[in-house]
Amino acid sequence: MTIQHNLITGTDLHEPKGVAAAAANKVYVANGSASGAWSTLTTSTMALPKGKFWFYNISSAYNLTYGAATQKVAPTTIASGLGSLVTEATSARLTYTGALTTVVKLDFDVSLGQSTGSNKDLTIAIHKNGAVIAGSEQFVSTTSSEIHVATGSTIVTAATNDYFEIYAFNTDGAGTMSFYKVGLTLTST
Repeated sequence: MTIQHNLITGTDLHEPKGVAAAAANKVYVANGSASGAWSTLTTSTMALPKGKFWFYNISSAYNLTYGAATQKVAPTTIASGLGSLVTEATSARLTYTGALTTVVKLDFDVSLGQSTGSNKDLTIAIHKNGAVIAGSEQFVSTTSSEIHVATGSTIVTAATNDYFEIYAFNTDGAGTMSFYKVGLTLTST
C-alpha cells in the first residue's frame, strides 16, 4: 500500500533530517551527492544578479568618431538604481560583484546613425572585460538620413569583478556614429 506524504498526520509526521540540531533560520542545502547541510539563509545567498544602465538623448546624441578598431560606446549613462550584485556605473559599464561564478543574460539596445551620406556598415557587440563575447554581435547598414535600432543578447558566465560594456565599429573606414539611445541590462538566467 502506498501512502501519500501529504496524508501523514500526528505522531507519524516527521521533520527533515537533522532539524533537531539545526539552529534557527537555517535551511537545508543539497550538495548534489545525495546529502547536504544546514546553512544560514541570507540576503546575499538569495540575491540574483541584476543591473541596468541607459543613455537617451534625441537632441544631442553621443558621437563616436571613426577609429580603426572597435571602440567602447561610452556616453554618461544613468544607473537603474535596482542593481543587485552588480555595480551600475555612469561610465556605461556593468560590473558583477557577486562572490559565486554564475551564468547571466545580457541584453543591449541602441538607436544609432552615422554622419556620412553613403551607406556604412556598423557592428555593435557586448564585451566582457574588454573582449568581444562571440555571438553578441549585431550588424546595421545605414545612410546618414536614417536612424536604426539594434538589439542583441547573449548568455555568458560571470565571475567576481567581470565587467560588461557595449562596443561598436564602423567597418567602412570613415564616418562618425551617433548614438541616441544606449542600454545594457544584466539579469540572472
